[in-house]
Amino acid sequence: LGLVSLVFAGFMLYRRRDIKRLFAYSSIEHMGIATFAFGIGGPLANFAGLLHMTMHSLVKSAIFFAVGHVAQAKGTQRLADIGGLSSTHPVLAVGFSLGVVAIVGLPPFGVFMSEFLLVSTAFSRQPVLTVVLIAGLILALGALLMRMQQVVFGEPRGKSEPVKASYVPLFVHLLLALIAGLWLPEALVRWFRGVAALLG
Repeated sequence: LGLVSLVFAGFMLYRRRDIKRLFAYSSIEHMGIATFAFGIGGPLANFAGLLHMTMHSLVKSAIFFAVGHVAQAKGTQRLADIGGLSSTHPVLAVGFSLGVVAIVGLPPFGVFMSEFLLVSTAFSRQPVLTVVLIAGLILALGALLMRMQQVVFGEPRGKSEPVKASYVPLFVHLLLALIAGLWLPEALVRWFRGVAALLG
Protein backbone atom coordinates (compact mmCIF):
# COMPACT_ATOMS: atom_id res chain seq x y z
CA LEU A 1 0.00 0.00 0.00
CA GLY A 2 2.88 2.33 0.75
CA LEU A 3 4.45 1.69 -2.65
CA VAL A 4 1.09 2.15 -4.40
CA SER A 5 0.67 5.53 -2.68
CA LEU A 6 4.22 6.52 -3.55
CA VAL A 7 4.00 5.62 -7.26
CA PHE A 8 0.45 6.98 -7.68
CA ALA A 9 1.38 10.31 -6.10
CA GLY A 10 4.58 10.43 -8.15
CA PHE A 11 2.61 10.27 -11.41
CA MET A 12 -0.02 12.71 -10.17
CA LEU A 13 2.65 15.31 -9.39
CA TYR A 14 3.13 15.79 -13.13
CA ARG A 15 -0.56 16.64 -13.61
CA ARG A 16 -1.13 19.15 -10.82
CA ARG A 17 -1.91 22.71 -11.90
CA ASP A 18 -2.25 24.24 -8.43
CA ILE A 19 0.87 24.79 -6.34
CA LYS A 20 -0.81 23.81 -3.05
CA ARG A 21 -2.29 20.65 -4.53
CA LEU A 22 1.14 19.83 -5.93
CA PHE A 23 2.63 19.65 -2.46
CA ALA A 24 -0.45 17.95 -1.03
CA TYR A 25 0.26 15.07 -3.43
CA SER A 26 3.88 15.24 -2.34
CA SER A 27 2.64 14.54 1.19
CA ILE A 28 0.80 11.46 -0.09
CA GLU A 29 4.09 10.32 -1.62
CA HIS A 30 5.95 10.72 1.66
CA MET A 31 3.28 8.99 3.71
CA GLY A 32 3.67 6.12 1.26
CA ILE A 33 7.39 6.04 2.00
CA ALA A 34 6.75 5.94 5.76
CA THR A 35 4.09 3.23 5.32
CA PHE A 36 6.55 1.16 3.28
CA ALA A 37 9.14 1.53 6.07
CA PHE A 38 6.75 0.29 8.73
CA GLY A 39 5.58 -2.48 6.37
CA ILE A 40 9.17 -3.71 6.01
CA GLY A 41 9.42 -3.68 9.80
CA GLY A 42 12.36 -4.32 12.08
CA PRO A 43 14.31 -1.83 14.20
CA LEU A 44 16.16 -0.09 11.34
CA ALA A 45 13.20 0.24 8.98
CA ASN A 46 10.97 1.45 11.81
CA PHE A 47 13.65 3.95 12.81
CA ALA A 48 13.80 5.15 9.20
CA GLY A 49 10.01 5.51 9.10
CA LEU A 50 9.91 7.55 12.31
CA LEU A 51 12.78 9.74 11.15
CA HIS A 52 11.14 10.23 7.78
CA MET A 53 7.84 11.35 9.29
CA THR A 54 9.68 13.85 11.48
CA MET A 55 11.83 15.23 8.67
CA HIS A 56 8.86 15.42 6.33
CA SER A 57 6.85 17.44 8.84
CA LEU A 58 9.70 19.93 9.24
CA VAL A 59 10.40 20.38 5.53
CA LYS A 60 6.78 20.31 4.34
CA SER A 61 5.79 22.97 6.85
CA ALA A 62 8.62 25.13 5.49
CA ILE A 63 7.39 24.53 1.94
CA PHE A 64 3.83 25.53 2.80
CA PHE A 65 5.15 28.72 4.39
CA ALA A 66 6.92 29.37 1.08
CA VAL A 67 3.86 28.45 -0.98
CA GLY A 68 1.74 30.85 1.07
CA HIS A 69 4.25 33.60 0.38
CA VAL A 70 4.26 32.73 -3.33
CA ALA A 71 0.45 32.88 -3.50
CA GLN A 72 0.53 36.25 -1.74
CA ALA A 73 3.23 37.62 -4.02
CA LYS A 74 1.72 36.37 -7.28
CA GLY A 75 -1.95 36.64 -6.36
CA THR A 76 -2.66 33.10 -7.54
CA GLN A 77 -2.00 29.42 -6.86
CA ARG A 78 -2.08 28.42 -10.53
CA LEU A 79 1.33 27.15 -11.59
CA ALA A 80 0.82 28.46 -15.12
CA ASP A 81 0.63 32.00 -13.72
CA ILE A 82 3.71 31.74 -11.47
CA GLY A 83 7.26 32.17 -12.77
CA GLY A 84 10.48 34.10 -12.55
CA LEU A 85 10.46 34.16 -8.76
CA SER A 86 14.24 34.56 -8.67
CA SER A 87 13.87 37.92 -10.43
CA THR A 88 10.90 39.31 -8.52
CA HIS A 89 11.39 37.80 -5.04
CA PRO A 90 14.94 36.41 -4.72
CA VAL A 91 14.81 35.59 -0.98
CA LEU A 92 11.56 33.71 -1.43
CA ALA A 93 13.04 31.93 -4.46
CA VAL A 94 15.95 30.70 -2.33
CA GLY A 95 13.64 29.48 0.44
CA PHE A 96 11.28 27.75 -1.98
CA SER A 97 14.17 26.11 -3.86
CA LEU A 98 15.80 24.86 -0.67
CA GLY A 99 12.46 23.44 0.44
CA VAL A 100 12.05 21.51 -2.82
CA VAL A 101 15.67 20.29 -2.70
CA ALA A 102 15.07 19.09 0.86
CA ILE A 103 11.73 17.39 0.22
CA VAL A 104 12.94 15.41 -2.81
CA GLY A 105 15.59 13.83 -0.59
CA LEU A 106 18.80 15.47 -1.78
CA PRO A 107 21.68 15.76 0.71
CA PRO A 108 22.49 17.12 3.18
CA PHE A 109 18.92 17.56 4.48
CA GLY A 110 17.25 15.16 6.91
CA VAL A 111 14.90 13.62 4.34
CA PHE A 112 17.96 12.29 2.51
CA MET A 113 19.13 10.56 5.70
CA SER A 114 15.78 8.86 6.34
CA GLU A 115 15.38 7.76 2.71
CA PHE A 116 18.97 6.51 2.48
CA LEU A 117 18.52 4.50 5.68
CA LEU A 118 15.26 3.02 4.40
CA VAL A 119 16.66 2.09 0.98
CA SER A 120 19.80 0.50 2.43
CA THR A 121 17.74 -1.45 4.98
CA ALA A 122 15.03 -2.51 2.54
CA PHE A 123 17.56 -3.87 0.03
CA SER A 124 18.55 -6.53 2.52
CA ARG A 125 14.93 -7.46 3.30
CA GLN A 126 12.92 -6.88 0.10
CA PRO A 127 15.25 -6.12 -2.84
CA VAL A 128 12.54 -6.33 -5.53
CA LEU A 129 10.20 -3.96 -3.70
CA THR A 130 13.13 -1.64 -3.05
CA VAL A 131 13.59 -1.21 -6.80
CA VAL A 132 9.97 -0.01 -7.00
CA LEU A 133 10.65 2.33 -4.06
CA ILE A 134 13.66 3.87 -5.81
CA ALA A 135 11.71 4.23 -9.07
CA GLY A 136 8.94 6.08 -7.19
CA LEU A 137 11.46 8.38 -5.51
CA ILE A 138 13.06 9.24 -8.86
CA LEU A 139 9.63 9.81 -10.41
CA ALA A 140 8.68 12.31 -7.70
CA LEU A 141 12.09 13.97 -7.79
CA GLY A 142 11.74 14.66 -11.51
CA ALA A 143 8.27 16.17 -11.12
CA LEU A 144 9.16 18.48 -8.25
CA LEU A 145 12.45 19.68 -9.74
CA MET A 146 10.61 20.43 -12.98
CA ARG A 147 8.01 22.48 -11.10
CA MET A 148 10.69 24.26 -9.11
CA GLN A 149 12.46 25.28 -12.32
CA GLN A 150 9.16 26.58 -13.70
CA VAL A 151 8.36 28.65 -10.59
CA VAL A 152 11.82 30.02 -9.80
CA PHE A 153 13.45 30.63 -13.17
CA GLY A 154 12.50 32.01 -16.55
CA GLU A 155 10.55 35.12 -17.41
CA PRO A 156 8.46 36.57 -14.56
CA ARG A 157 4.78 35.64 -14.77
CA GLY A 158 1.86 36.82 -12.68
CA LYS A 159 1.75 39.73 -10.30
CA SER A 160 4.70 40.95 -8.25
CA GLU A 161 3.23 42.03 -4.91
CA PRO A 162 5.44 42.49 -1.82
CA VAL A 163 5.44 39.64 0.70
CA LYS A 164 4.19 40.94 4.04
CA ALA A 165 4.59 37.76 6.06
CA SER A 166 7.84 36.86 7.83
CA TYR A 167 10.41 34.57 6.25
CA VAL A 168 11.68 33.47 9.68
CA PRO A 169 9.51 30.32 10.11
CA LEU A 170 10.44 29.16 6.60
CA PHE A 171 14.18 29.35 7.16
CA VAL A 172 14.07 28.11 10.76
CA HIS A 173 12.33 24.91 9.67
CA LEU A 174 14.80 24.44 6.82
CA LEU A 175 17.70 25.01 9.21
CA LEU A 176 16.37 22.35 11.58
CA ALA A 177 16.02 19.90 8.69
CA LEU A 178 19.57 20.69 7.61
CA ILE A 179 20.97 20.17 11.11
CA ALA A 180 19.10 16.87 11.40
CA GLY A 181 20.68 15.74 8.13
CA LEU A 182 24.13 16.37 9.56
CA TRP A 183 23.66 15.48 13.22
CA LEU A 184 20.90 14.01 15.39
CA PRO A 185 20.92 14.57 19.18
CA GLU A 186 21.64 11.38 21.08
CA ALA A 187 18.45 11.76 23.12
CA LEU A 188 16.38 11.85 19.94
CA VAL A 189 18.18 8.79 18.54
CA ARG A 190 17.51 6.86 21.76
CA TRP A 191 13.84 7.85 21.67
CA PHE A 192 13.46 6.76 18.03
CA ARG A 193 15.20 3.47 18.80
CA GLY A 194 12.90 2.82 21.72
CA VAL A 195 9.77 3.47 19.68
CA ALA A 196 11.14 1.43 16.76
CA ALA A 197 11.72 -1.52 19.10
CA LEU A 198 8.15 -1.25 20.42
CA LEU A 199 6.82 -1.37 16.85
CA GLY A 200 8.67 -4.66 16.32
